[in-house]
Amino acid sequence: MEEIALRLLASKVPEGESLFRQYIDEQRMTFVDLLRDFPSCQNIGLNGLLGMLPSIPVRYYSVSSSPMTRKQNKEEPSLTVAFSVVDYMTLPFLKTKQQRRIGGIATRYLEAVCSPFLCGRKLMKGARPKLHIFPKPANDFHLPSNISTPLIMIGPGTGVAPFMGFLAHRKAQVAPIETTDAATITSEGTWRGGYELEAGDLSVNKQDASGLSIGADFRGTQHLGNIALFYGCRYSDHDWLYCDEMKALKEEGILSTLSTAFSRDGPDRTYVQDKLRMEADCVIRMIMDENATVYVCGDGNKMAKDVQETIVDLISTRLPDDATPGSSDQTKVKAKAYLEQLKGQHRFLMDVW
Repeated sequence: MEEIALRLLASKVPEGESLFRQYIDEQRMTFVDLLRDFPSCQNIGLNGLLGMLPSIPVRYYSVSSSPMTRKQNKEEPSLTVAFSVVDYMTLPFLKTKQQRRIGGIATRYLEAVCSPFLCGRKLMKGARPKLHIFPKPANDFHLPSNISTPLIMIGPGTGVAPFMGFLAHRKAQVAPIETTDAATITSEGTWRGGYELEAGDLSVNKQDASGLSIGADFRGTQHLGNIALFYGCRYSDHDWLYCDEMKALKEEGILSTLSTAFSRDGPDRTYVQDKLRMEADCVIRMIMDENATVYVCGDGNKMAKDVQETIVDLISTRLPDDATPGSSDQTKVKAKAYLEQLKGQHRFLMDVW
C-alpha cells in the first residue's frame, strides 16, 4: 500500500497531483512527517537523507534601528529586527477533517531565543546563540540623503520595521544641535562676563532650552521635511508594534503625521489604504506639492496593490478634468502614468513579499 501511495504522489496524473496538493502542500508535510507515515522509507541512512533534502532558504528581515543611535549613545554595535511568529492551522484533510498546527521554522526558533528577554530573565552563561547574518542590498529603498525631503511611509504589521530604522536615523541626525545654537535661546539677558565657558560646559540642547519638540525646532531652522507614517495591525492593544516609540516620535516632532488603522478593533475593518483616503489632503499635498518620497513595505499580494490603487485615485482628484464623456477614464490613465513617473524618479519605492 505504501508503494502505491508513494507512486501516486510522485505521478503527474490528475489524481496524483490533487493528492499531492492536499496531502503535501496544504498540510505542510515535512520529511519527518513522511518518514512517520511511510515507515518503509526509514531504512535510508542519514547521509542519504541529507543528500536528498534541499537547503533551507535564507530569511530576510528589515533592520529597524540606526547605527547612528548606538554611536551617539556610545553603545556596543547592534541592530534590531521585527518578525511575526508563524503559527496557523492547516486546511481539513479529506474526509478525516484533521488539521495540523504549523509553526515557522525560523520564527519559532527566534521566538525561543527571545523568550528569556520577554520573561525578564537573563541568559545563562554560554547560552547566548550565534546567528549567521549577511546584508542584502536594498537598492533604492533607503532614506534620501537630503533631510528636507518629505517622506510618506506605509507599512502595516512587520512592514513598519524599516521605517522605525528610518525614523531613528532621522532623529539621530536631528539630535546633535550645536550648543551655541541652544545658547542663543537660553541667554535672554545681557552677558556681563566674569566666566570663561568651554564648549562642553553648556550641556543643554535646543529642546531643553525652548521647551519645544526636537523635530519641530529642527524643522523650523534646518528645514526637516514632513514625515507621515501610516501603520496598520489587527488590534490596538495587542499587536501594535513599536506603539510607544511611534507616539514618542510624534510628540518629539520627528513624525508630523501618525495615522493608524486597526482592522479588528471595531465593527468596521479599517486598513492603511482607508487611512490614506482619510488623510487625502495631506497625502496629495506632500506628493504633488512637496515632492515627497513614498515608501511601501509589507504584503505584496493585496496591501501593496490596494495602496497603489488608492494613491492613483487620490492623484486623479488633483488632475484637471475636461468634463467630456469618458474624461474620468482618461484622468485615471493620467494618474497611473503619474504614479509610474514617481517610480521612475525613485519617489515611489516598494519592499514587498
